[in-house]
Amino acid sequence: MPSDKQLARMAILDESGLERVKAMHPWIFRGNLRQIPKCAPGDLVAFTDRGGTIKGWGLWSESALSIRVLSYGTKRPDQMGLLRERITSALDWRKTWCQGEEAFRWVHGEADGLPGIVADLYGDVLSLQVSAAGWYRHLDKVATVFRKVRKLSSIVLRNETKHLEKEGIPKEVRALLGEIPAEPLKIKMGSIYELIDIEKGQKTGAYLDVKNIPRMIAPLFKDARVLDCFSYQGHFGLHALAAGASEVVGIEQSQPAIDIARKNLEINGLPQKMDWICGNAFDIMRKMDSDRERFDVVIMDPPPFSPSKGQIDSAKRGYKELALRGFNRLKNGGYLVFLSCSHSFSRDMLLSTLNEAAMDANVSCKIALEIHQPFDHPVLAAVPETDYLKGFVMGVQI
Repeated sequence: MPSDKQLARMAILDESGLERVKAMHPWIFRGNLRQIPKCAPGDLVAFTDRGGTIKGWGLWSESALSIRVLSYGTKRPDQMGLLRERITSALDWRKTWCQGEEAFRWVHGEADGLPGIVADLYGDVLSLQVSAAGWYRHLDKVATVFRKVRKLSSIVLRNETKHLEKEGIPKEVRALLGEIPAEPLKIKMGSIYELIDIEKGQKTGAYLDVKNIPRMIAPLFKDARVLDCFSYQGHFGLHALAAGASEVVGIEQSQPAIDIARKNLEINGLPQKMDWICGNAFDIMRKMDSDRERFDVVIMDPPPFSPSKGQIDSAKRGYKELALRGFNRLKNGGYLVFLSCSHSFSRDMLLSTLNEAAMDANVSCKIALEIHQPFDHPVLAAVPETDYLKGFVMGVQI
């Protein structure tokens, strides 16, 4: 039995907390605790039942998400030893599922047993996000462990995500090993090369979660006129050209992203059959409605509209409008490719929204393909929150 002093440093779970542990959920919230431990943010703490029996260990936070679970059982884990073991296991998973790929997500947080760490590999450059104080306080050691597991030319910290302030972590971009690459990296993404700006690119440099989708839908591109909305640096549109599209129109609100997309077109020697329109996708689609333009394939890959449950209604309105305008721009027999990366907007919500839009557009749809996040972004079966990317490829009859 732990002493009173030891118990004071432990988090005592209530019944809801014990249920989360039984389900092996990696998050324990403040509302799941009978007792708040006397410790500092980032400390490794034990969580126990009411009688003081240790159920596991995790990283303490002063936020509503109080404990990020690292291990279950009574034995206190060696944090850096656990890190090395799990990033090695995560790399083995990618060696199995991402063979031959130059860029992939090496560590996907909770799904790889490392809540608070996201690590993306671009060639031999690691782009790292650390969103838990329990890892940030050991940042140099964390970088050293990654370097010991795999040879790296540099490790760049890309800490610009939301909610860092709740962990007492500053927003910053800096080199932890070597230097930040002075020029964008030329990395093969699918069948083409793309320029990846590790310092300023979106997320950790690129949207790795959609890198394999163009290969999945390549049969749609032959001789097709393609509309690529939210095109960023041209990932979908350039793959469409490489697969034989007759023309691609890209919509993107960032002119710097369009400038890189043009360079991507050049470095791959692709035909000059892609035009970009810089501006808001909603506004541009409304203009296309009035012009009655038609395409064989319309791709919608918008940013997350509902990062939290409180934004689901507004997200549904936004998704429905985009889908409706996408349906209206298709030729008979065309295809709508629609993706959502909103954590709180479920697969069933998205399908229902697309069906409502199809009814309003007076079109008939059949699902050709359902899209999920790729092998390097694994989902924990017991944790639905880790299943964030969903989408549908729909054949449309007018």
